[in-house]
Amino acid sequence: ENDRLLTQALSVEIVNIVVHENMMSVCFNVTACACCVTTESELKPDFLKKECYEMLLQKYQTLEKHYITLEINNQLNMKIFQKDTLFSNESAPTFADLFEINNLKAQAQAKDTVILKLKEKLNSLNGDIKDRHVKRDVKEIETLNIELDHKVTKLATENEHLKQTYKQLYDSIKPSRVQSKEQCDNLINKVNLKSAEVSDLNASLQEKVLVITALKEQLNILKGKAVLTEDVSLNPIDLELLKVDVTPLVPKLRKNRTTHTDYIRHTQDEAATLREIVESERLEEL
Repeated sequence: ENDRLLTQALSVEIVNIVVHENMMSVCFNVTACACCVTTESELKPDFLKKECYEMLLQKYQTLEKHYITLEINNQLNMKIFQKDTLFSNESAPTFADLFEINNLKAQAQAKDTVILKLKEKLNSLNGDIKDRHVKRDVKEIETLNIELDHKVTKLATENEHLKQTYKQLYDSIKPSRVQSKEQCDNLINKVNLKSAEVSDLNASLQEKVLVITALKEQLNILKGKAVLTEDVSLNPIDLELLKVDVTPLVPKLRKNRTTHTDYIRHTQDEAATLREIVESERLEEL
């Protein structure tokens, strides 16, 4: 019986030591959390600085770690209290044990209150950080929109200036362009007329060549008849008159209208001379 009572007393003492150590750890964590929490009056002026945001983020992370530690310790204390209650019911604890348990419960309740306050502050800090992020993003977007508006306005002004410049250039070039087109059209018409005249001249020249060739053949026939009959002509024909003095045109003068006109006139004179000779020969034969 004495051994059983001694074992029971040792068990109660061990439980009290464990609970006391856990509560000391919880008190230390609560003190650290209280150091990490910053009041609203301290935070609002510093929100305008970037360094304050980084410091607040670090404090928030530390506070979150302490909060998780407090939750774990609280759960552990609840389990210990439950075990201690069961053990007390079985072992009929003394007045000192009951007093110690009540103190622990009061401390646990105080810690729960601190935990609730910390949760509320965490939620408020989370909301403030999110609002600060949103406001900063909105300001950055507004700044970018203003810069883009300035760029668009500048580009529109430059575009309008370029349009006016090109319009002035086009208006200044348009009369000379119309004049150049008219000159080109006139030159093309003249070239076409010259081409038609050259074609006509070539056709008439071909006709003259054919006429001269026919006259030469007739002269050759007449010369052959005169040799066969050995008739003596009363008016002998000078052989030099029968030669057609038609000099071919130089290549560079073939497109010259004046040269063509002179050449055709000379050819016509030669052909007229030959016709006169042929006619005189025919009259003599008759």
